[in-house]
Amino acid sequence: MNQNYIVTQSNNLIEARHNKPLTAREQKIVMTMVSMIEPSDDDFKNYRISIREFSEMLGLQGSVKYTEIKEITKELMSKSIEIPQADGGWLLANWISSAKYIKGEGIIDLSFSPDLKPYMLQLKNQFTSYQLSNILSLHSTYSIRLYELLKKWQHLGKWENTIEELKLKFGVTEGTYKRYNHFKTRVLTRAIDEMNEKTDLHIEFEEIKKGRSVNRIKFMIKHSAEKEIKLSAIPEETKKPAKNEDVRTRLNGLADKKLYQFTQNYFSQLYQGALFIWGDKAENELAMIIGYVNVEKSVQNPLGFIKSQIQLAWVAHERGENITFADLQPTIERTTGREEVIPDWFKKSSKVNELKEEKDETDIAERREALQKELEEM
Repeated sequence: MNQNYIVTQSNNLIEARHNKPLTAREQKIVMTMVSMIEPSDDDFKNYRISIREFSEMLGLQGSVKYTEIKEITKELMSKSIEIPQADGGWLLANWISSAKYIKGEGIIDLSFSPDLKPYMLQLKNQFTSYQLSNILSLHSTYSIRLYELLKKWQHLGKWENTIEELKLKFGVTEGTYKRYNHFKTRVLTRAIDEMNEKTDLHIEFEEIKKGRSVNRIKFMIKHSAEKEIKLSAIPEETKKPAKNEDVRTRLNGLADKKLYQFTQNYFSQLYQGALFIWGDKAENELAMIIGYVNVEKSVQNPLGFIKSQIQLAWVAHERGENITFADLQPTIERTTGREEVIPDWFKKSSKVNELKEEKDETDIAERREALQKELEEM
């Protein structure tokens, strides 16, 4: 199982109410299955998880018994969600429709409920993506649910919801945690503390009162680049001692210095990854991503967004795909998880190629000259 896999779900599925909530272990199984879906898939497949991986996710010790696996799988298949519909209605569906244990191969074959196809396949807008490894490190079912919900709103940097609606999304049993202080200490604070410690998000929250009682919670969402899961180790033979300081200077010249700049240490890892994926075209690809960040005003964390693009390109590269930021529109769509429209000049690789061929040398020279003037004025 590759922990760098990307989990992508429609926002309606993220916002669904969990009538019979998944445990943290069950969530990890389901999201591992979701991460196995390819962007081009037009139908569900059987998603295979080895007994070893199954045991690791569930924390099972020693030799796993057939009856134990069967009971765990039966419980997983009983879990359901309530998905809001555009017409005001709702859809009730189980996560898993079938499970098959292949004893001789040490594998479990799992399949999603067909009703979930619109929420996982061929997603073009209104979806949320995150790296699987971020939730595999979490132990609380509430931490995983809150991570998904806040990841959806990361690009805005904030999200607000009522206490009652939060409980429904978490799957808190009716009548449990009637007192807000109990919900706060046993669910909310614990989930936030674990997320802040183990994931790429840093969360703070503010209590909003109606009268004398807390009615709503406002979450402030920040991306923690220093805690982001690192790129896979780069083979030694591909590590060019790289005089990357000139490249960093040029790219910092393209970046909006009021919003972000590349520090030496941060850029070193970023650029080594880009070199391994794109070779001599690494600087051009990074320039394209920076150009996108500069025109896309809803990107709240430019450095985190840029690094996320390289992480996804890395995963595609390891699969043998020849990926570029400009040419793979579906990858861009799955990456951002945002609803805004990607500028036309990013969608048309022919225009991008023309810009590369005709303007690369002159633009870099002009930018270098402009940067020099700026440095002299500082």
